[in-house]
Amino acid sequence: MQEVVALDEDDLALAEALQRDPRAPWTAVAEVVGTNAVTASRRWERLRATGAAWVTGTPGPGSHHAQVLAYVDVTCLPSEKTRVAQELAGDAHALSVDITAGGRDLLLTVAAVDLPTLGSYLLERLDRVPGVTGTRARIATRLYAEGSTWRLGVLPANGAAGAAIPFVRPAVLDEVDRELMSALGEDGRASYAALALGTGISQPTARRRVDRLIGSGAVILRTEVAAPLAGLPVMVVLSADAPAGRLDDVASRLGRLRQVRLSATLAGTPCLLVTAWLPSLEEVHRFEQELVHQVPEADVVDRLVVLRSVKRMGRLLDAWGRATGTVRMDVWRQPVPSPP
Repeated sequence: MQEVVALDEDDLALAEALQRDPRAPWTAVAEVVGTNAVTASRRWERLRATGAAWVTGTPGPGSHHAQVLAYVDVTCLPSEKTRVAQELAGDAHALSVDITAGGRDLLLTVAAVDLPTLGSYLLERLDRVPGVTGTRARIATRLYAEGSTWRLGVLPANGAAGAAIPFVRPAVLDEVDRELMSALGEDGRASYAALALGTGISQPTARRRVDRLIGSGAVILRTEVAAPLAGLPVMVVLSADAPAGRLDDVASRLGRLRQVRLSATLAGTPCLLVTAWLPSLEEVHRFEQELVHQVPEADVVDRLVVLRSVKRMGRLLDAWGRATGTVRMDVWRQPVPSPP
């Protein structure tokens, strides 16, 4: 069994430097954390190899027709929760899978190329999984904060933490772009040489395409850590309402709270979803009190605590939040094969 070792301050500083710029050269990373490039690279390789931290690229709002995102509550037969979660974790469209306590059994983050494909996954795949007894999907209308904007908070602030996700002009993607996006999902720091080799294009072309994908928002790069090893073992999910005329402002302010990993508006009721990483269960109520104090227009109506994260943005996780494998986030393919 792999030894469980908590991340130390140097590890966390290195991870946060890469949260700021996931593809930064090691010389730049080393300057931020006060070491040399060789040491920074070696330390990162150790974190990556043990699954304690990693960089991934996820489909972003700039990927044309690949921004349909839904948060799905799932109820299961009592004895089937873990098995269902593990089965769904193998699905390309189920980007994240969490086992929860608080009225539902699972919370899924599901993405698809368009609404018909999303409907196909929900109706023809998810609803038919043995052991699933019910589902409720709420489609995201906008993300105000997500994993790429969240910071560990161990480095001095540089003004970038909590930056809002900008509106972008969607880019039309071809097959090569999609292959590059899938490859970045497996390793967001993959070299241009490796990306070129995997897609059959030249290295300069790979660089140019990757820069365009990132610059347009078609790909969002994020540096992840095993939350329990970073001292943040508790994930809480809050659903809230807000006045329609204040929804944009409320969601934006929620996204700036230091503990918040996700702030999204939804086409459903309740109309807001917020997730936060916390150091202990005692902090759950403190966090909610802070939220209500800072954003009094938000009316929290539901709470879930994550018992275990089985998958996060394409990464399969063990009980300590370490990455153990990757499922390609191929949101363009049909979730249910067509009959011959």
